Amino acid sequence: MSCAINLPGYKSAAKFGEQLLAELGLQREIIADADHPALAWRRAGLLRLSGPADGPAQIPPLSLTTAVDGAMLALKASSNFPDRLPQNGALLLGERARLMDLQRAGRTSTGGHCRLLDAADGRIALNLARDDDWELLEAWLEEPASSWENVEQVVHSKSATALVERGIELGLPVAPDELREAKQWFEEITFKSSNKQHKKPLVVDLSSLWAGPLAGNLLHLMGADVIKVESQSRPDGARQGNFEFFNLLNAGKRCATLDFTLPEGRTDLKKLVDAADIVIEASRPRALRQLGIDAEQLLSQQPGKTWVRLTAYGAAENRIGFGDDIGVGAGLSAIMEKAWGKPCFVGDAIADPISGIYAALAVWTKWQQGAGCLLNLSMCDIVRHAMQVEDENIDWSFVATEWQNMAAADSGEFYPMRNTSGVAEELGASISEIMSSLC
Repeated sequence: MSCAINLPGYKSAAKFGEQLLAELGLQREIIADADHPALAWRRAGLLRLSGPADGPAQIPPLSLTTAVDGAMLALKASSNFPDRLPQNGALLLGERARLMDLQRAGRTSTGGHCRLLDAADGRIALNLARDDDWELLEAWLEEPASSWENVEQVVHSKSATALVERGIELGLPVAPDELREAKQWFEEITFKSSNKQHKKPLVVDLSSLWAGPLAGNLLHLMGADVIKVESQSRPDGARQGNFEFFNLLNAGKRCATLDFTLPEGRTDLKKLVDAADIVIEASRPRALRQLGIDAEQLLSQQPGKTWVRLTAYGAAENRIGFGDDIGVGAGLSAIMEKAWGKPCFVGDAIADPISGIYAALAVWTKWQQGAGCLLNLSMCDIVRHAMQVEDENIDWSFVATEWQNMAAADSGEFYPMRNTSGVAEELGASISEIMSSLC
């Protein structure tokens, strides 16, 4: 659809996909396109997810859907099975919210665990997604706090910068609410390449929740053999969530579970990682090193292996983060304030699906090139890259109003939800078959 985008430097989805491939070292023309971001936002079921809880929906004036649509077009251009991949990238940003009927809640995330909090000199996002996070609050605030109301009161009197710094030290998912400086979204460490890549790579997926499993799901749809590896004591927490969504991300993968507290479990993990053509992980480097796995050492010994590491803010920053607070840390809430006068969350844990799509494209592109490498992917910098903000001095209110009117006038159908051809395996269902094949 031809319509003024009103954003400096805007690229079509096809051009953006070509740009992503070029950044990954591949020149390829893409002949296709996607919906205008205002229409894609609505048709993906995202419009209802941003804005005040007690007011109208508010569209973010950002080309996020164009970025992920471009990444999906790039994946399809690189795949032998393009028809197996989702219709577009925008669909993946809204599918969990559609399955769970999530709604916007203004300064509270759609899932309810993350909030925007006003400090004495700024605003922060705090995500208390894990039960253990509540136990850290007193150490973080240096006074007791047992409820969100307590937290809001204490935070209001403290420095935002100090709170973020102390939160990082304690391992809390906390981020400043500000537009992040644009940086390269991945760091590549190269090792010895190989010209003997298989048509069906073996992928060992050590990640959990959303971003990493989505990357593994897309690789599976492109023909890869994906093994989902989980800890026996701490399996993927998404298993306890919405079954349909877990199934979307994990159907078709073989599932292995290991006891990492035992030498045998750590030995089996080493066997799996040694056998893999592609490894997906989303933990801080020290976590795997404690299990005897050193990515750099393995890559130096095995030409052609491709390893992707997803972290909240990059491998160099020892920080915890989840989809909602990472999105705020990239600048999504800050742009919403510029556009609509008040900050709010954008989408549903939106850093996760954006990062999952980018990760799949990055690792598949590099593996096809035969380049043994470690890809360190920063989820925050991925979101910042997808925002495509090249100039902060934009009339955000004007763009937002125009796009809101476009979305309101749109009568196009929502993108059809994905269907899976099978059911995700039970925890560890294929462990015996997998390990016997490696012996």
